[in-house]
Amino acid sequence: MKYVVIFLIALFSFPVLGQKEFSINVHEMSVPDGLNPLTSKAANAESIEDNIFCRLLEFNRENFQLEPALAVKKPIIETLTKGKYRGGMSLTYEIRPEATWDDGTAVTGMDYLFTIKAVKHQGVKSGGRRLRAEFIADVVINADNPKKFTIYSSNVMFMAEAISGNSFHILPEHIYDPQKTLREISIPELDYDQEEYSEEVKLFAANFNAAKYATEKEWVIGCGPYKLAEWEGNELIKLERKANWWGDQVDNKYLKAYPSSINYHIVPSIGRTFSKFEKGEIDIIRDVPFQRFKAAKESDDYVKTTEFHNPSQFAYHYLAFNSKNPKLSDKRVREAIASAVNQERIVNEFFGGEAMKVKTPISPHRMHYNINIKETAYDLEYAKELLAKAGWKDTDGDDVLDKRIEGKQVKLRLKYNYNKGNVVRKQIGEMLRRNLAEIGIKMDLYPIDFADLLKTGNDRTYEIIALAWVNTPGSDDLKNVWHTSSDVAGGGNRVGFGSPKTDRMIDDILVTLDEGVRKRIYLELQKEIVAEYPYVFLVVPNQLIMIRKGFDYPTLGPVSPGFVARWFQQK
Repeated sequence: MKYVVIFLIALFSFPVLGQKEFSINVHEMSVPDGLNPLTSKAANAESIEDNIFCRLLEFNRENFQLEPALAVKKPIIETLTKGKYRGGMSLTYEIRPEATWDDGTAVTGMDYLFTIKAVKHQGVKSGGRRLRAEFIADVVINADNPKKFTIYSSNVMFMAEAISGNSFHILPEHIYDPQKTLREISIPELDYDQEEYSEEVKLFAANFNAAKYATEKEWVIGCGPYKLAEWEGNELIKLERKANWWGDQVDNKYLKAYPSSINYHIVPSIGRTFSKFEKGEIDIIRDVPFQRFKAAKESDDYVKTTEFHNPSQFAYHYLAFNSKNPKLSDKRVREAIASAVNQERIVNEFFGGEAMKVKTPISPHRMHYNINIKETAYDLEYAKELLAKAGWKDTDGDDVLDKRIEGKQVKLRLKYNYNKGNVVRKQIGEMLRRNLAEIGIKMDLYPIDFADLLKTGNDRTYEIIALAWVNTPGSDDLKNVWHTSSDVAGGGNRVGFGSPKTDRMIDDILVTLDEGVRKRIYLELQKEIVAEYPYVFLVVPNQLIMIRKGFDYPTLGPVSPGFVARWFQQK
């Protein structure tokens, strides 16, 4: 009899009745910049964090509507007609009663309040998250139910539900702030000048920003189904499923987690990645270069073992200009370089047709994408004219344009930064280098590790940089990338774009409830952005993904990275 009991206990300890333990092995091209969900910037960091931490709400990956995850239900939203926040709004959430941290303590509204305070702390390197949290004026915990809390805002914002419920993974206060330092300061006080913070509150940021909360398994703690088990340098990040996880008691699809471990193999070389895939060491390859994807689809050996997917995505690739660099401060120079980019070739040759051209920072999938904006034509003669008008000439006959800037003769020689192992960004750089040489610009390619690439962008030490923005299915909040308040170290406005006019338009979008009026502002703002050439907007590529046969999983879609590793089940 005791053997039957032991068997049943073991049987029911798995997320699926009778499911054997198994691992899923995922390819990552680059090392994420840490697993602190309030300070990391890389998209691949967020996809790993999703398994360790929880949000109140998640986007349905089919209809893109918000649905409850950590929250019992969607928030009760009210427009306020009296009191301190008259003319504003409130959102009331309740956290699931089953939700606990790893030590058994309950996940409560105090943890949400702590998370928002940490985001708003001006010494915490939360980047654009701080801007997203601006509308939150206060969070009040219910006196009778600590799992229930109300968010107050002085304004009515159409994105309030998405930002409050989906923008922040919830952190355990007792782990990340064991001294409860942030309890001594209110949200309004955190929004003031940080010079007014107490010394203890100032020191909190230095501790919170420390590497241990981003890379060490003892300190990367969430209420999600997995824990960080190993981080082996630049090669492997291993997550292990928690035993007796609270989410197993809840019938909610966002809390499902089937693999006993998820292993992220960091392999910049696509050749080595394919070798590991062939040996069975990797189950999922993402961001497959088109040529390799096409060749594999035509190979009988791969067809027998592999399933191929190419969903679109809410993301776009771009080249950014550091407009504060004297060589790139003139809009005509930026437009000239944009005119040397052959977008058709990028789509058809480098992506093999598995991409669509994009002209603005809004996804072509959106209703408020401005289809009337004229794309920049590939025209080297026009580019030469622009450079001449900007005062650039080849005065010494070395085929490189030069100009006198601040009393010095300066060559128009530029650096192009991209991440090692990214084949397409290398191809784009090589194409651009050849085209620019024809118009008198010398460009050198500098491949660097992805973490260094992000740092270069965040520190504004680049000249031209190849990157991508990955967005959620929700409406576009452009404040993090295009508002002047984000033109700070670590902020998303890495190009120095913006004016009082464009700032006002971005702010108006956030508080405009009329969809038609909001769309008109979106359309006009796109024209303002494109006219300044802060970026060369390139493409929205399909996600080329290869998955080893032998798994069941939901249909892949445009929400990055296209799949949810914890939802995979063995056949």
